[in-house]
Amino acid sequence: MKKEAKRIIKGLLATATFALLHSGAKAGNKNDLSLTSLDLTNNDNIRAEYTNTQRPIVRNLYRITRTGNSQLIAGHRSHSSHRSHSSHRSSGGGHYSHSSSSHYSHSSSSSYGTSTKSSVYTPPKKTPADYKLGDRTLSSGINGADVDQVIELLVRNYYLKKGIASKKGGFYVFDTNVINAVKHFQKDAGLAQDGKLTESSITVLKGWSPYKTTIPLGFREMSVTGETTGSDVDELIKLLTTAGFAPDPSKLKTNGIHYAFTSDIVIAIKVFQAYNGLLPNGELNSSTINKLNTYKR
Repeated sequence: MKKEAKRIIKGLLATATFALLHSGAKAGNKNDLSLTSLDLTNNDNIRAEYTNTQRPIVRNLYRITRTGNSQLIAGHRSHSSHRSHSSHRSSGGGHYSHSSSSHYSHSSSSSYGTSTKSSVYTPPKKTPADYKLGDRTLSSGINGADVDQVIELLVRNYYLKKGIASKKGGFYVFDTNVINAVKHFQKDAGLAQDGKLTESSITVLKGWSPYKTTIPLGFREMSVTGETTGSDVDELIKLLTTAGFAPDPSKLKTNGIHYAFTSDIVIAIKVFQAYNGLLPNGELNSSTINKLNTYKR
């Protein structure tokens, strides 16, 4: 009785196995075996028919124990069948093949890297014409539109003579003449005399008044009609007084801070020049200034 049971069970298991093979064959091989041609009651016939399909036989998928129970034994299909199976399960969301997963990971990483790199913004490099006053610290050798603006401020406040600075590429250069003028300004403003202009010191220079500038004697021409005023006029009166040729104090004018250059001061200069063997033209030239400085005490 047991032998008969085993024979029947084997037939049923074989039928189920070949049914599965048949369903896979429809997708990949038109010449696969059709179950209608099988004798389901004869295991030998089933094996023979399956062999005719020229597909590899899957052996020992099930094992029948002595008690009549069946046990599944792991088998393996052909490589082409395995690919088909992997593709089927992948489409169902259950499994990705190794090559597919590897390719996805690589392309995803590469794409992300490219995207990240392209998203980095690099601002365009500034040219000398792009700089505005206060954009950067001005120091030796720098040129640009911001240096031009500094030159204007230094000239207006009598720290620098116009046109004395050098140019490069159409813009003034922060050269030695400019640095000396800046140091002069820094001394008057009570700042560190390093010859550099930071944002904070530029702000001070913008609000500077020429009346606060210690203008050296001879730095500029003095005009009676324009009534030039400043520290240089103060110094001139002091030198004339020290030399013994002081102008009439009652005729001096001030703007509240400094003395103004008047006709009475011009007369005092002419007298001084005549007494010291100089041409008495009333002009404050270098010879007159040098002679006045000899009387300093």
